[in-house]
Amino acid sequence: MKPNVFLTLTFLLLFTATPYVEANAKTDVVVLYNGDRVTGEVKSLESGILELSTDSMGTLKIEWQDIARLESEHYYEIRTSDGTRYLGSVEPTAQPGQVRVLDLDGEYQYDALQVVQIRPIEKSVLDRLDVYFSAGFSYTRASSIAQSSINTKVGYENEKSRNTLTGRASLTDSADQSTSSSRVDLDRAVWTSRKNVFRSSFANYESNDELALDYRFGVGAGLGTIFIDTHRKRLIGIAGLQVITEQDEDSDPDQNLELYLSGRYLAWRLDTPELDLDFGLNVYPSLTDSGRVRSGSDLRLRWELIEDLFFDITAYGTYDNKAESNSGVDYGVTTGLGWEF
Repeated sequence: MKPNVFLTLTFLLLFTATPYVEANAKTDVVVLYNGDRVTGEVKSLESGILELSTDSMGTLKIEWQDIARLESEHYYEIRTSDGTRYLGSVEPTAQPGQVRVLDLDGEYQYDALQVVQIRPIEKSVLDRLDVYFSAGFSYTRASSIAQSSINTKVGYENEKSRNTLTGRASLTDSADQSTSSSRVDLDRAVWTSRKNVFRSSFANYESNDELALDYRFGVGAGLGTIFIDTHRKRLIGIAGLQVITEQDEDSDPDQNLELYLSGRYLAWRLDTPELDLDFGLNVYPSLTDSGRVRSGSDLRLRWELIEDLFFDITAYGTYDNKAESNSGVDYGVTTGLGWEF
């Protein structure tokens, strides 16, 4: 699979949208600890940042820890650090640093930093999309080696589920040969009635010239949980089963059943310079090919240079102890600029 495959999937997801739904009126009020009051429309609270759309100043990104009080008459999906999810409104409180949630089952009050997500529920598909794209290129004249890379991530979340499409592709051209690798992952998490527990389904596609892998396609399901969820970091784990179909350069297609063990750690620093860390590790012990173990990892580290423009460091690593290549190891590190919209 070449880089255009996951870009095609990205565009399909981007343009599969429902008709636009009118946004909330800009009547929400944010009161900061320094006494400032800002009126607008709450777009989201995620990763410790409250996004507020205003008429005169555009969309503001305000650190959640700097907000003393939030006043809104609209309805939201609200998630707390202990995994509780509410569909209700945010009511005003007299005490700074507190959030009062009102839903059909009652009224609940939390310290503000215990609230890790707020998202309006009267939104169209386009409003719920979170898209990130980055690209990098390097060329060394002495060795005549050119390297290019593409990374993308598209997220969509509604009241019941979180859906994520990620993709990466790299291409290396030299005087002797050209090699490429690519991977696309589609993950869906459906929330259950238990706190911080979700049902997970996933599909992935991978090709890698360094591992002599023509293609590998996997699909599976399992259960996941959020071990840590605060306004500064998040740790997620998933365990399940997946079936893979793969073909190496010198063999016929083969199928295997594997365990699927996945972990992802996210952390963000909101002080200047802002940092955003996303690290994932997957391990696949085979149940049908005795002794075989595969693994894969990915890393993204971002510094924001100016609003919505980032300097990226991305890396990946793959391992297969029964790969056709000699080492069974492939890895790559790229840098570039990324744009978030």
